[in-house]
Amino acid sequence: MYKLEAVDTVIFREANSFDAGVHFHSSSKFPPYPATYAGVFKEGTSLKDRDIKIGFNGVMLDDEYAFPQPLDTVITQQNTLQKMKLVKAGESSHELPYTLSSISNENKKTHISEGAYLKANDFNRYLLDDETYPFTVLGDYITRELHTGIKMDYEKHTTVEGMWYTEESIRLKSKTHTCALVAQVEGVNLQENSLKKIGANTRLVKINKAKELNIVKPKASRYFKLYFATPAIFKHGWLPRWINPDTKEGTFRHKRRKVRVKLIAAAIGKAVPIGGYSKNGPREMHLAIPAGSVYYFELLEGEVQNIEKIFHQKCISDFRHKLGFDYEWWDRLIYCDRGFGYTFVGEVKEEELR
Repeated sequence: MYKLEAVDTVIFREANSFDAGVHFHSSSKFPPYPATYAGVFKEGTSLKDRDIKIGFNGVMLDDEYAFPQPLDTVITQQNTLQKMKLVKAGESSHELPYTLSSISNENKKTHISEGAYLKANDFNRYLLDDETYPFTVLGDYITRELHTGIKMDYEKHTTVEGMWYTEESIRLKSKTHTCALVAQVEGVNLQENSLKKIGANTRLVKINKAKELNIVKPKASRYFKLYFATPAIFKHGWLPRWINPDTKEGTFRHKRRKVRVKLIAAAIGKAVPIGGYSKNGPREMHLAIPAGSVYYFELLEGEVQNIEKIFHQKCISDFRHKLGFDYEWWDRLIYCDRGFGYTFVGEVKEEELR
């Protein structure tokens, strides 16, 4: 596990085009998408793409791991996150047998600067199915800065009319708080205080080893939920390729472990476009479910112990680096090697589904 601290500001451009005088504003995405880290750790080495594997990736706030707001929670007027309850969909046109509903009419969605995050201890409480938990506002830890530039004609030593642009960068600290990126990386061994380039305009980050990520292991149960700490790219949009779009049932295999499950509810945010650039040019654009998305499942067949072994702290995104979706399937899972779809298993009390 590596901790990446920005030397100055950082820029992580979104999927929109950026041209001076045409598409003249470039906004910055934070935290960056998982594939960013492979380029960071490969830069300056002779490693090949397949030599590096990315696992968990996200942020540390005041040197504590933090996780995006689970989308099956709402922000209350008391500035806490409250878990929504499962409600039978009945005869509605809803695709799944259960929907999620706020427990109280007083709860309401509130705009939170840069989003709400759960620090590790409170995130553990969420996975253990507690009702409410305090959250941290990411906007208290980062600052967005806007810079304006214009194209120069170096032969005439003048500016070019109409060729101006604005660019957004992010400063990862405030007067009272610290913010750092964190990534779990296999295949590299960096020295302490290594300097690497990251994101657009090749800004510098200082990299050191980070403390261990200690997350509770869920108790085995017939019902469970999957929380996605990073965006996941699925072949069928919001549905993984191993889930039948008609029955919402699917079999998940890895090595000798197997479970058959039914998707019963989901809390999914707006799809995020993920693309980017490499030395070979633009990458193919994909739509992904956002970090914080939650899927509820019922175990139909298989041992409950296999749920934790297969899903917990694994990258279950369908998309494979360089193989796209068209890799040899064999009706079993190949874990993603670029950090997409990093998943935690959460508990669901059976009495909630009555």
